[in-house]
Amino acid sequence: MIPQLLLEEINLGEKDAKDYYKKYGKEELESALAELRKSDQEILAAYPASRFSPAASAEAKPNIVSMDESAAEKGKPNIYARLNKARSFFYAAAAVLALALCAPVMVNSIKALGGSHSVRLKGSGRHQIRLYKQDGADAVLLKNGEAAKENDLVQITYIPGSYNYGVIFSVDGNGNITRHFPDASWQAEKLQKTGEEVPLSFSYELDDAPKYECFIFVASKNPFDFSTIESLDKKDFSVDFLKKGSYLPKDCDGSIFVLNKK
Repeated sequence: MIPQLLLEEINLGEKDAKDYYKKYGKEELESALAELRKSDQEILAAYPASRFSPAASAEAKPNIVSMDESAAEKGKPNIYARLNKARSFFYAAAAVLALALCAPVMVNSIKALGGSHSVRLKGSGRHQIRLYKQDGADAVLLKNGEAAKENDLVQITYIPGSYNYGVIFSVDGNGNITRHFPDASWQAEKLQKTGEEVPLSFSYELDDAPKYECFIFVASKNPFDFSTIESLDKKDFSVDFLKKGSYLPKDCDGSIFVLNKK
């Protein structure tokens, strides 16, 4: 199956289709791209840019959240357009609407599976990181330690507890580090205090890294810099090492959520 995210990246000119002919087949890939472009044209015809405004979109499609911070401000896992972990979207209004309508979404109804709490590495600030996986039209709360696979779409949320500043990142089975919050710096960002779990403003598609994907929420009552994480040797990374929390900055606590890769 060709990942939808890859199709959209090719369609937007961010990747070259020829690079993926061998993996997915030229005919199959070009056919999927043609279907995507046809769908885009149908949506643009139904929702012309002249009709698109925050008010108009809310009236026409009340469950769709625009690609700003409105979902995070509400502090609820509402509907999310699928966003690449490292991309920023500054498209024209009609293009943004097309992506929001075409992409897989996560919805308000949550099918809780239980046992979803992350494990605190130290401290008692009661902060948590949670993960939801897209399952059709639903966002399903995952269990810590649950199995996951390539192309699964997950949504990260956090509960700040008593802490004011935080960084969220992940480490995969290849030792690669991905920053999720904030998305442009290792300087801890102010945490939202909504009284509920706070979703990040984008979803995350798992890649083909083996063994595991560890998501870690580092939090403190005061601002901190976490750039030292990049100086660690990736050969030292393992689930056990990440759970020990020895890499955490002074006066910081950690909360970890592990997905086991199939």
